[in-house]
Amino acid sequence: MLDSRIAPDICTFNTLIRGFCLNRSVDEGFELFRDMGGYGCCPDVVTYNTLLDGLCRAGKVETARNFLGGMKRRGGDSSVSPNVVSYTTLIRGFCGCGDVVRAVEVFDEMVGMGVKPNKVTYNTLVKGLCEAKRMDLVKELLEREDAVFKPDTCTFNTLMAAHCDFGRADDAVKVFERMLELRVKTDSASYSTLIRGFCKSGEFKRAEELVDEILEKGVLKRRGVCVPLMAAYNPILDHFCHNGKANRAGMLMRELIERRATIDIGAFKTVILGYCREGELREAYKLLVSMVRRNLNPDFEVFEVLVEGFSAKEDHGFAWKALERMLNCGHRPRTSTFHSVLAGLLKKDGFAEEAGNLVAVMVERKVRHHIDLSTGVVASLLGMGLNDRAFEIVGLLYDNGYCVKMEKLAESLYKGNKYLEARDLLLFSLKRNETLDAEVHARVINSLCATGKAAEAFELFYAVNEKGSGCVISSCLNDLRDALEKIGKFREAEFVSKQMNRLETVPDGDKLIRAQNDMTHRKTTNFRKIQNHNGNYKAKVSSSISETRWPYKRSVHAS
Repeated sequence: MLDSRIAPDICTFNTLIRGFCLNRSVDEGFELFRDMGGYGCCPDVVTYNTLLDGLCRAGKVETARNFLGGMKRRGGDSSVSPNVVSYTTLIRGFCGCGDVVRAVEVFDEMVGMGVKPNKVTYNTLVKGLCEAKRMDLVKELLEREDAVFKPDTCTFNTLMAAHCDFGRADDAVKVFERMLELRVKTDSASYSTLIRGFCKSGEFKRAEELVDEILEKGVLKRRGVCVPLMAAYNPILDHFCHNGKANRAGMLMRELIERRATIDIGAFKTVILGYCREGELREAYKLLVSMVRRNLNPDFEVFEVLVEGFSAKEDHGFAWKALERMLNCGHRPRTSTFHSVLAGLLKKDGFAEEAGNLVAVMVERKVRHHIDLSTGVVASLLGMGLNDRAFEIVGLLYDNGYCVKMEKLAESLYKGNKYLEARDLLLFSLKRNETLDAEVHARVINSLCATGKAAEAFELFYAVNEKGSGCVISSCLNDLRDALEKIGKFREAEFVSKQMNRLETVPDGDKLIRAQNDMTHRKTTNFRKIQNHNGNYKAKVSSSISETRWPYKRSVHAS
């Protein structure tokens, strides 16, 4: 501003001085005050009052007193004569440091100078006297013959709060009754002050009666009065929630929220836990959602109690919702909490997708998995026809060092007549070098052959042989060969026959046949002999197997 040759005016200096004073840099404010004359600016009463306030904020009340004296000595200049703001500021300063006697002296001086106190002056002094426990001086102040002030809502609320702080709830009631006699408007603070006083003295029944009056008269919904403080109602909310009356606490809480009361996290927690104690978990959840929407972050205990409560009541869908919000709020639940919710989702029909999402979250957050639960989730997804998601979850688990019970899953698919899905699962297990019981492969191959899917059955058989993975069952190969011949796949049928000739029978009741030690080399060499001039069939099948990814991508077949 100075570089651009624009001269600062009185408004500029007052704004800068106020900024310094609000930041407790009153010395810098005085430097500007002294520089004003150099720019042709004369301080006015706003400048002086701003510096008075800065001195009081900095705790330099005696200096402020002398500064006010300097204003008086410049009596010839009416523009800087102390006004009601000047005296009220100094009164607040003395009250703030506990010197209420000096505050009263300033008040008397003010009246003597012909400056008329306003309601802010009176309420400031009343509050200071009450905090200093000088109720005798409060009485004198309000009964002065020269007093033209009529106590307002703020005055009465201050007096009631003082009596309650001193443990004199009955005296606070008398003030409240006097307030009604004089037709002074009551507000939320009037009631919350009395309620807090009753709770402090153990008179909870009287406190409850006042709450009923608040709700019946719609006190909290009144306009033109102070915004309620939610924290002021904490004592009665706590009483309700520890005495089986969470619903009443909830009604009061809703009124406070509708009135846009000053939010208190403790109040929300009190009522939410109160609902949980009484089994009203969904009401607790509604309040938690209301809390989160106001950008308030419930603590770990609130979420944990809700999740455990829903799980105990077998309301597993809401247990998952609560857990999901818990994660979104940045908390890390215990591993047992994850497992409990996951087990609950598996017990209920229709929650397969949510269970899959939870498993994915556990993998992402590196939460220890339970193999039976993970297997159950995949089985549930497959049972709901969500094959791609099931395959995705299995792949996610294996990629992160976990596994599932493949034989159990394959058996489940087999019993559900989902033979193609079972084949895909077995191909994946072979790709991951898992050794499964020969019976599992045989059942799936036989079922595929029986349902007209011999080509798919051969692909699984070929993958088993390629991996050299254990054993197959002789009757299975007979069925596979016959099915291949039936659909004209003679080369594949011949390959199966040649493999049967190179296997030795194990003399047991199951008629298992095992591969020779050199089977892998010999089967590859022999299969090359049945290639035709149009291409390499082995390469085609081998490529099909090697390209298998999870989830296994194929066209949908009818089982």
